[in-house]
Amino acid sequence: MPDNGLIHRLPRRLKMGELRAFVAVMEHRSFRKAAAVVNLTQPAITKAIAGLEETLGVRLFERLPNGVEPTVHGLSLAPRAVAIFGELRRAAQDIEVVSSGAKGSLRLGIVPMPAIPFLPIAIKRLTDAHPGIFVSVVEAMETDLVDRLRKRDIEVAILRLSSFDPPEDLQVAALFEESLCVVAGRDHPLAARTHLTWPELLEQRWVMPPADCYFFEYVIRTLDKLDLPVPRHTVESFAINIQFGMALHGGMLSFGLRSQVAFAPGKEFLVRLPVDLPSSARPVGAVMLGGYEQSPLAQQLVAHIRSLAAAM
Repeated sequence: MPDNGLIHRLPRRLKMGELRAFVAVMEHRSFRKAAAVVNLTQPAITKAIAGLEETLGVRLFERLPNGVEPTVHGLSLAPRAVAIFGELRRAAQDIEVVSSGAKGSLRLGIVPMPAIPFLPIAIKRLTDAHPGIFVSVVEAMETDLVDRLRKRDIEVAILRLSSFDPPEDLQVAALFEESLCVVAGRDHPLAARTHLTWPELLEQRWVMPPADCYFFEYVIRTLDKLDLPVPRHTVESFAINIQFGMALHGGMLSFGLRSQVAFAPGKEFLVRLPVDLPSSARPVGAVMLGGYEQSPLAQQLVAHIRSLAAAM
């Protein structure tokens, strides 16, 4: 049964300084380290945690020789405390946006290249439909985007789910399936062919992504499923514009993603060769923090992406 006394007492007696100290101790598992982070003395941190424990009527940390560990009550409070500061940051961001004259805002995250190539078109549709809104796009790795979602720094992250397993506190809306293709310039000798064998493609010059990037791993996994050998390449580059540039101007073949080719600059000069490669087992998805109703702007952006993917 809930403690009705605590329910009424907590909003009146909770101090933000104590909650800030609690979040810092939770993160660093040390009163000393937390004190350095929040610019307080260790006795001040100890006093803040003691005050919060008195207000809640429970112990939040077990003191250990080399630090502290959260109790079951501390672990229960932690996500709510982090969410409070996330909402405060979001409130500050929204106030700044409104003060600048914007009429609403949307903050989203994407992974580094190869990112979602038609996201700019979806954003254009959104801003055309809502003149005056402010859209912020953050590029980061999956783990950083998850942290930003939990802190409410961003509202939605667009991720390739083939390389990401969303934690239980996140919700996922599937957007579209991605598939690998082989790309050549329109003037390539194989561009006009309606049927090609893999041995014929292996005889050509290739540009490939480096072995230490996700896209190379994706290519390898796809070819392994079909028991196909990996082409030997002449040029190696992580940059998509270099890969497609070598196909356009260097007479080379390149791997690409269907969505990249469909919306690539200079796409009218590129040809997808007739080679069947399977789709990813897991689609591209919009990842959001669970337990929150998404804003109309976020919902509309997701709808625009799905519409573009369907048309593609």
